[in-house]
Amino acid sequence: MKSDVIDQVGLNIWMKYGEETVFCQGRALLLQRIREHGSLRQAAKSLKMSYRAAWGKLKQTQDILGRDLVTLTSSRPQRYELTELGRDILEAYELWRGKVEKCAAVEAQALSSLLEPQKFE
Repeated sequence: MKSDVIDQVGLNIWMKYGEETVFCQGRALLLQRIREHGSLRQAAKSLKMSYRAAWGKLKQTQDILGRDLVTLTSSRPQRYELTELGRDILEAYELWRGKVEKCAAVEAQALSSLLEPQKFE
């Protein structure tokens, strides 16, 4: 059954350097899953993406920044963990995204009244 009012606002926001995506929700999710699983392969699998695609996206951001977002531990078995920069970027992105979403939700209220389906009796 369709809802009578719009109750969600979704955004797709990203940051680019020239034509290259530096950071976006997908990269944030990838870093979250690496932190959670300690494995790039498991992070990619949990996001239903190939290891190669996950590594390519991570490498693209690291190459643009000239710094690593993840590192392999020296312990056995080796695990990936976020670097300090990786943690800082993830935290800052999540805070920024939250602020943008709150602002968008407020601004969407005016538009939502125009988008509500008309009821016919």
